[in-house]
Amino acid sequence: MKVFFTTVLLALGAFAYGQVTINLTQDLVLTETLVISQPTTYNGNGFRLICEGCNPAIRVTNGAEVHFQDVIFAKSYVRWLQVDNPYTGQVTWNSNRMKGFIRGERGGN
Repeated sequence: MKVFFTTVLLALGAFAYGQVTINLTQDLVLTETLVISQPTTYNGNGFRLICEGCNPAIRVTNGAEVHFQDVIFAKSYVRWLQVDNPYTGQVTWNSNRMKGFIRGERGGN
């Protein structure tokens, strides 16, 4: 539990000070959806992002562009990633297990 709180505090502290790169030094275990609202890069260093029971595990808001480098995601998520509309956000990921992207679309009006 101490490890979980340390990791979450480091992540929150990074956002508070405007840091856009987060380096994982262990698995990031969350108890609720990770909401990302500013441009951010996660260097996973081969560690996992775990959020059991979350749907989605990650939600990107405010048009943020997010990149996950060498982060391992569980295959068991019903929906592991959501990019909110009407913002034009983008998420990319790249690891030895998978590579891809998803984009939000600007709402019409």
